[in-house]
Amino acid sequence: MITFMQVILAVFILIGGFIKLFRIPFQVEHWRQYHYPLWFMSVIGLIELIGAIGMIAGIWNQYLVLGSSILFIILMIGAIHAHIFRAHQNIITVIPATICLLLSLVVIL
Repeated sequence: MITFMQVILAVFILIGGFIKLFRIPFQVEHWRQYHYPLWFMSVIGLIELIGAIGMIAGIWNQYLVLGSSILFIILMIGAIHAHIFRAHQNIITVIPATICLLLSLVVIL
């Protein structure tokens, strides 16, 4: 069951990373609402890709799961903060980040 959660989490984060790296227009608009520079979006996208690869590799190495999960927890707390406090968006916008945060916590435990 944990392996399934790792794969789901990795795929979800991987998609988000690619969306940021390729600067898909809707993500660029969100990023501007957060008042972060666009170069930071690329950095976060790259970090997400690295974390997703680590999560998948964590199927065979428990230390990579731990590191990737901690990384995702930090990223998702930042995402929730950006949605609520920087962009003042509706609480519904934090649902994906909250799900990823909870999955990361479950994978660690």
